[in-house]
Amino acid sequence: MGVGDQASVDGWLEAESLGDDRILSRSPTIRTRIAATLHRMRKWRSGVLCVALLTGLIALTLVTVFVGGRYSMRSAREEVPNDRPAVTPKKSSAPEGSITGDFSARHDYRGHPRAVSARRGVVAADHGRCSDMGVDTLRRGGNAVDAAVTTTLCQGVMNPAASGLGDRPDAAITGGLAVAVPMELQGLHSVHSRHGALPWSDVVAPVVPVAAKGFPAHPYLVAALGNVNQSAVLGAFPAFRDAFFVREGGGWRAPRVNETCCARPALARLLERVAKEGPGVMYGGETAAGLVLEIAGEGGVVSEADLAGAQATLSVPSRERVLGLEFWTPGPPTSALTITSALRILAGYDLPLAGSGALGMHRTVESMKHAFAARMSLGDPGPGSKFLDVDPVLQDLRSPSYADALRRSALTFTLPPWGDGMPCRDLIRDDGVLNLTEYGGRWNVTAGAHGLDAGTSHLSVVDDSGMAVSLTTTINTGFGSKILSPSTGILLNNQMADFSTPGQLNVFGYPPSPSNFIRPGKKPFSSMSPLIVEQDGKLRVCVGGSGGPRIISAVLQTVLRLIAYGEPAFDAVANPRLHHQLVPSILYAENWSVGGISFNYSTPLLEDLAAHGHDVQLTNWGAVVQAVVVDPVIGVGQSTTPTLHGVSDPRKDGAPSGW
Repeated sequence: MGVGDQASVDGWLEAESLGDDRILSRSPTIRTRIAATLHRMRKWRSGVLCVALLTGLIALTLVTVFVGGRYSMRSAREEVPNDRPAVTPKKSSAPEGSITGDFSARHDYRGHPRAVSARRGVVAADHGRCSDMGVDTLRRGGNAVDAAVTTTLCQGVMNPAASGLGDRPDAAITGGLAVAVPMELQGLHSVHSRHGALPWSDVVAPVVPVAAKGFPAHPYLVAALGNVNQSAVLGAFPAFRDAFFVREGGGWRAPRVNETCCARPALARLLERVAKEGPGVMYGGETAAGLVLEIAGEGGVVSEADLAGAQATLSVPSRERVLGLEFWTPGPPTSALTITSALRILAGYDLPLAGSGALGMHRTVESMKHAFAARMSLGDPGPGSKFLDVDPVLQDLRSPSYADALRRSALTFTLPPWGDGMPCRDLIRDDGVLNLTEYGGRWNVTAGAHGLDAGTSHLSVVDDSGMAVSLTTTINTGFGSKILSPSTGILLNNQMADFSTPGQLNVFGYPPSPSNFIRPGKKPFSSMSPLIVEQDGKLRVCVGGSGGPRIISAVLQTVLRLIAYGEPAFDAVANPRLHHQLVPSILYAENWSVGGISFNYSTPLLEDLAAHGHDVQLTNWGAVVQAVVVDPVIGVGQSTTPTLHGVSDPRKDGAPSGW
């Protein structure tokens, strides 16, 4: 659907109001951080790229790109010694949690399934209409990168809350001082220019009429707007109010489900120019000058020089060999290596049997706590490690011997200069828990922690060539800074809240982490954890999530369920999860319902975990995972093309789409 194909776009909008879900919408341009991992398999060469988004004030994250061979071909890469044979998946009979309820709820509110299987391509996103639009891009000859751009822009228009509900009046949460340089558009264009197949205008233009005319409100958006503190926000941010709320009588209300809402004509005009001229129109000239004035009017300090200096740079993603599989992950300031570190700890057990039952879940939780402890010493290293030398931490996180040391008595760790040496005893006890100061070995810094980055969404895309994209994007907390630029229609981020401030608790009550203090040009640390998993050079899983630090535990447990326990893709994503991030010292267990599905753990299991020493608390929300799983069985009878299984987490409005 190109720039000139206005009639077909308008036709979709009319059909949409009648419930026709043939095509989809997509979205604007900005969210401050992008973490993405792209994977393409080619027969004769391979390469790895990583696009990092840097700006004058702060920067964004990463898009990682891996280029390799097709599904059925081994990648032409150097061999890395396997730490152990690949785990043979086996369905666990553990008394784990289960999803119960009306299983028509395996469909989204439009009646579209939460899990699909296809061969030509799959998109799994936080909103089903955006997944549909991504697949439409594939049908028009696009590849996974084209579809990812389309889907990401769609989610920015149709899911402005992203993930999570955040609404505290604070300089770092709302208002101009919360705003960092918006970089999503810059990053998407950088990746597309290297790896896209369709013209840039063809992947951006379909968003324009959706932004101009609005769309039917979906349950997640309705709930998010209903949770906004209207007395504190609507008067202070009139452009935000006018864009997302409905005037009724003498007041304002959130839209109702399927009520057309949220038109942003200014955003439509900007996107139309971006489609024709590229993203530079936003980072310079009159558009940039107007945006800077609007941010300054809200007390912000972003300058025209900051926007003009925005750069997308390339770096190398990490290739981690764990459990006989290869994990491709972006490095700091994302948290993906926290997941592979926890997997290395668990790899020392006889999975899957040793991971079964309450004892296995206890071990999984303890591995999380060790990984989160080391995570506290991570941050954005900056170019040439100008901000922080994270290499020693990364070496340990990537080391099987470090994982072994955390699992059993082995070493005497030496803490950094602000701590004392600590003899290391059995650092995962099967009969209990440790003191907080004993987790993470020498990287334990329990005086610091990172907060939640909850205004987040994720998408996973795989096309029929084997290209995969795992992309996480965020404006930080729900609805970001609440500042909607009148001249551009952009909902601005509050990414500054993701930094730590010396001597102050962050907005979630956590103490500061020195490795995440603010510096000019620095990116805040993030929980984003996009992963791409290979086995024997073949794509197996493309996965990631949204939901602050719970992303890490959610993706970890999803991967374990897929590769160790052999759970079906939908169950692996949807089953309830545990979360422990070390600080606070609480084990959160999901116990809630959404959309007709209940996420619960059995009482005996929770009692057993409490008997191990965990402070178990029930929680009524969880991270949201989007995954595409490649069927490892190739050539069933007549086809050499694997089946792609896409799953969107029922914890949100998402639904996958396939072709």
